[in-house]
This record gives sequence, C-alpha cells and structure tokens, in this order.
Amino acid sequence: MKRYLDLIPISAKVHRKQSRMTLICISLAVFLVTVIFGMADMEVRSQRIQAVKDYGNWHLMLKSADEKEAAMIKARPEVTEVAWYGVLNYRLAQDYRIDSQKAAVCGFNPEFLSSIFTELAFVEGNFPRNGEEAALTENAKERLNLKVGDSITLDTPGGKPFKYKISGFIENTSMLMKADGIGTLLNQEAFRALSETADETFDQDSCYYVQLSERCDMNEVIADIAEQYHWSEKEDFAKNTKLLATLGQSDDSFIGQLYTAAFVLFLLVLLAGILMIASSLNSNVMQRTEFFGMLRCLGASKKQIIRFVRLEAFQWCKWAVPIGILPGVAVVWVLCAVLRFLSPAYFAAMPAFGVSWISVICGAAVGLLTVLLAAQSPAKKAARVSPLTAVSGNAYAFQKVRRAANTRLFKVDTALGVHHAKASKKNFLLMAGSFALSIILFLAFSAAMDFMHHAIQPLKPYTPDISIVSPDNTRSLSSDLPGRLEDESPAEKAYGRMFAYDIPAETHKKSLKLDLLSYEKHQFQWAEDALLQGSLEDVRQKKDAVLTVYDRQNPLRLGDTVTLRSQGETKEVTIAGILSDSPFNREEGKEILICSEETFRSLQGAGGYTIVDVKLSDEASDQDVNEIRRMAGPDTVFSDRRASNAEAQGAYLSLALFIYGFLVVIALITVFNIINSIAMSVSARLRQYGAMRAIGMSSRQLIKMILAESATYAAASSIIGCIAGLPIHRFLYENLVTSRWGDPWQLPLGPLLLIMLLVAASSAAAVYGPAKRIHRLSIVDTISAQ
Repeated sequence: MKRYLDLIPISAKVHRKQSRMTLICISLAVFLVTVIFGMADMEVRSQRIQAVKDYGNWHLMLKSADEKEAAMIKARPEVTEVAWYGVLNYRLAQDYRIDSQKAAVCGFNPEFLSSIFTELAFVEGNFPRNGEEAALTENAKERLNLKVGDSITLDTPGGKPFKYKISGFIENTSMLMKADGIGTLLNQEAFRALSETADETFDQDSCYYVQLSERCDMNEVIADIAEQYHWSEKEDFAKNTKLLATLGQSDDSFIGQLYTAAFVLFLLVLLAGILMIASSLNSNVMQRTEFFGMLRCLGASKKQIIRFVRLEAFQWCKWAVPIGILPGVAVVWVLCAVLRFLSPAYFAAMPAFGVSWISVICGAAVGLLTVLLAAQSPAKKAARVSPLTAVSGNAYAFQKVRRAANTRLFKVDTALGVHHAKASKKNFLLMAGSFALSIILFLAFSAAMDFMHHAIQPLKPYTPDISIVSPDNTRSLSSDLPGRLEDESPAEKAYGRMFAYDIPAETHKKSLKLDLLSYEKHQFQWAEDALLQGSLEDVRQKKDAVLTVYDRQNPLRLGDTVTLRSQGETKEVTIAGILSDSPFNREEGKEILICSEETFRSLQGAGGYTIVDVKLSDEASDQDVNEIRRMAGPDTVFSDRRASNAEAQGAYLSLALFIYGFLVVIALITVFNIINSIAMSVSARLRQYGAMRAIGMSSRQLIKMILAESATYAAASSIIGCIAGLPIHRFLYENLVTSRWGDPWQLPLGPLLLIMLLVAASSAAAVYGPAKRIHRLSIVDTISAQ
C-alpha cells in the first residue's frame, strides 16, 4: 500500500454490510431517475406516434399559399417536404356517392403519403398515376364487392358523373368508419378537374402541408415564413400543435405550463436522490468514526480524509450506477411491451427493446451528481474526527447530551427511541427529509393523475363499437333489432334508445325544454355507478318516474314534479333519481330526462328505437360487422366506432401507464428507502444497544425503542411532507388542470392518506430486520459489532 486511498477496497471488504446498504441506496436513486426519465421518454414517443397517426407528420399547414409560394417555401433549407392536399365533402354532408355509398374525395400527390401521412398505407394496388384512376379506402372493397382494375362512377351533387378505374385500396381512417363513408383518393390533376364542378362555398378545401427539419427552431422558421408573406395564424396557416409539443418546439402557453410542471418534478426527483444518498452516507460515516480517527493517528490530513470519503463514494457509483440503470431499462421494456399487448394496433411502432438513452444518461449523471453533492457533508464530518477519538472509540456513542430523554409522556424505551431520533439534528433532518420527499413526490405526481383524468377520458362501459342510427332521428328502427343482433350476430350486447327532442315542460311554474330518452336493462345497470341521489329501481318500475343528469344550471331536483306537453296531452313525471353524468351532452337551455322504455311509450306513444348501439365480442371480424350492417338495413346510418375507440383507448393507456407507473415506482422507492435507512441507523447504534443490553435492557425494550425512533421519523416526515407537498400539488394542479379546464384545487385526501399510510406501514416493517439481528446477537457480539 503506497497511499491512504489504497485502503478503500480493504475498507469496503471489512464493512461489507454497511457498504452494501449504501450501494443499494445509490442504486435505488439511479433506478428512480432511470425509470422516471425512461417512462417520460416512452410517453413522449407514444404521444408522437399518436400525433403522427391522428394528424400527420407535418408542422405547418398553409391555407392561403399558391403553387409559386409553396415552391419558394420548399426551397428553404429548413423545409424537408411540402405536399399539396385537397378535399371535397369532408363532413359527408353533400351528395357525393359511389353506388349509393357516401364518399369523401381527397386529392394529393404521392409525397403526401410517403412523407406527411406515413401511417396510411396501401393494402393493395398503388396510388393513382393519372387523371383516370382513383384509389378507395379498404371498406369499399367488401362493401361494394370491388377489386383493383374495376371501374366506378362517382356521382356528384351537380349531377355530372365521373368515371374512374380503381388503382388500389388504402387503409380505413377512424373518421370515415365512424361516419360510415368511403374515401376516394385522386391525384392532383383529377381532383382539380372534379373540384371545378363543385360548389366552392361549401365543404371544399385545399392546402399545403409543410414538414420542417427537426434540427431547426421550428417556431422561428414559421414566424419568418408568416412575416415574409404577411400571413396571420388565424386565417392563413395553422400549426400541428400536438406534434410540435412532443418535439419540444411548441410555443403554446399551456405546453409551457406542462414544461414548467415537468421541471418542478425533475427537481423533486433530483432532491429525493440527494437526500436519500446523503442520509445513507451520513449513517455510513458515523459508523466508522473510529476508523477515520485511526487514519488521523497515522498521519492523514483533513484534506486526505475528505478525498478518501469522496473517492469511496465514487467507487460505490462504479457498481451502483449499472445496478440501478439495468433494472430501470428492463422496467421501461416491460411497460412498452404492456402497451403493445394492450393496444397492438395503436402501439405497433413502439420499440419492444428500445433503449432510452436519455434515461440512461440522466440516470448515470444524476447518480454521480447526487453522490458528489451528498458526500460533501459526511466527508467534512469525517475530516473533523480528531486522533483522540480513535483512542476513545466510536465518538458517536459519546455525543454531547444537552437534554435528557423525556420520560413523562412515554416509558423509558419509547422515550429513548424518540430521543435518539432527535439527537443529531442534521441526521434527523436528512432522515425525515428523505421520507418526506417520498410524500412530496407522490403528491406531485398525483396532480399529473388529475391532469390525465381531465385530458383523456377512458372508454366507458356503455361506449359502443357500432351505432345504428335512424337517418332522420325518428323512432324508425325496429324494436326487435337489438334482440336479433344478439341472437344472430357476434354482438356481445345490443341495446336501443328512444329519443324525443325539444319537449316543452314546466316545473315550479318555470318553463323549460327537455330531451327525453329511454334506457333498458344494460343501460340502467351501467347507470348505477353514476347515481348520486334517488333510486333506479323506482325509475324501472314506476311509469311516472324519471332520472335527470346533474348540472349546475339544471333546476330539477330530487322529488320535483315536471309537467310535460306531448302529443297534445299534459302528463306529469317525478324526478326519482339524479345521475352524475351520462353518455349525452347537455345542450344550453335544455335538460335531459331518462326513463324506462315502458314509461317512454306511455308518454310518447308506440314506436321503435332512434339508436341501437352494439358492443362486439373480441373475436368479431370485418365480415361480422358487414353482417350487422346487412341486418341493420340500407336505410340506416351505420357508424363503425372501432378505430376511434382504439385510438381513445390507446391514448388513455399510454398516459395511464405513464402516471400510475410513476406512482408505483415512487411507492416502491419509499418502502425500500425507509427500510434501508432504519437498518443503517440501527447498525450505527449497535454498540449503544449492546451497552444497554449489558445494563439490563431486554430485547423487547430495544425493539420498542427502535420502533419509537422509526415512528418519530415517520411522524416528522408526514408533517414536513404535508407542509411542503400540498403547496407543490396546488401549484402543479393549477398549472395542469385549473388553467385549462377551470376546476378549482381541492385537498387531495385520497393520495395523501395513501402515501402517509405507506410511510407508516414501511416504518413499522423496517423494524423487523433489525429486531431479528438484535435477537440473534449476544451482548458481547452487539458491543463489538462493526
């Protein structure tokens, strides 16, 4: 051995147990950062995939540009692609039809598919090469029994037919499936020939989509283009805000608030890592006070001791950083696999074993940085140890006592536990602060959970896969259609509703308008979770009982009598229940009443359904859907919502997995941190416990003393966590939720109680390991324990 630093590996072997605890603590901090940043990167990737899938891979849409201006913009070095796009009958409101099927007509060049809407792919054939060809969406293939090479006729509102030869079939879009339309794709030449016959004032549009290089400042480029051509954002161009946000290039104020919230969360994670490691290093150094005193006896200077502690900490990093990163990467892999499994159609592009280099770099950097910062105080403390301490033994056992343990409120063993916890103010603050950070982190991420529930609504149990709607919103659908669909098709559930709109009514001498609709057994069952007041059974059984939906502006209350005027008669109904929500949006100035089918027919007369909704089994195929379409008949509006449901479910799953994954990781880190910290604190006091055993204290009393010490840390951390965490939760909630949706902040009782119970349970469980160790050691072994 040529220098003091050569003692580091020897010391690590001798104090293997203490070193292992510190190693675990550093690994946990690195794991926390790696998983959180990896999940954040995964969420950004999934949101980028979603944005490209939903809106396309473009950044700027030009509404007012002509061909010359578009060519000049394409010549800019920051622009990678400019693609023209035109559309007729976008909302399917005009009479464009192919064999009686409603058709939307799109025109674009091949670059539009290869660069902008890359998620749309040809399932058969190719893009139209000339003005006499057209491509159709895949749903036309089976619905009209067509194939590549067949001729079709597009009927237009002006009466002039256009004939095309089918060049290929492209994937369906969720919008067209939901609206029950067929997409017709033309090249630029054919589209412009068709659009000349169209009414330019109605449902016609064309634009240029611009794709920018991700290496440029997109907002600066967009601003420069707008200034050069004197365009305004409201009238002349639009941005792909969601995609820009996922690229970190959005100037939207709400996105800026999201970035602010993310930065606050990053600081909390960094602070949690620092406190966790600092607490561990502090306990580790205190256990080896005698060792550092001996080094001073051998001639080591204070500077050398400080360097020794710092280098020892970095030696731990050599193992702890990889140990923390590898499981973190594995967790991200698992979460990506879960997304691909739950929504394969939506997350097929998510890499199964992709490595988030951002999370790896951040995990390693934060691990090294937190160790460097956390080692400062223990290194200085070790350097202050005098050579005399080495002769007298572990100085920690002979700290100055300014105030005796308070035995008025507690027994001696409990009082000593509380006293030990508060004996060193610095150690107490580190331990309590480390535990409190878990509470603060949990509360902070629970605000993100509130944001998720506002931003993305999960699919409700009543959300249908197929909707069959009366074309004129009358009760023209057969009453036996739901039963036939359940018996003769792969429909898992089929349920109808009858509607009556704009019914004049009166309550408390106030006039109002109502929309009346019926529920059957499935819908009443789903409504049970939304019942705020009253009884659903009364509504099912009584002919004059109805439900209403809660709204601040709704004047109807439980027990109110409402007088309806319908079909020339006046009838009365009673509000027997109030629901928190329903599948239907309330229109301004109109209230919603829900009743049984029997009550509806007694009020509105005999008739069929207005809407029949269908939930499909998991095994249902496109052929099954076509069979349901056939059973519904040609004179209905058929809405296939499967694709849009998959998109909504995919968006919710990605964000839910992201947020709840964070909360689970924080909860696990909380448990491990508390157990590890208590174990290290006990190890640092083993000599004291041995001395107490020698003067007559029983093992049971020692365990009660450790439990009291642990409870003191838990109580202090709960107070600190609430005092600091609630304002942070409020700040994040107001930035994420209130600023966007207007909901006022409320005390998060659920998350607060959950994390405090977790801290209390972990603190109690942390005593188990040390208790076993104390039971196992004899008095002599305890006194001489290292």
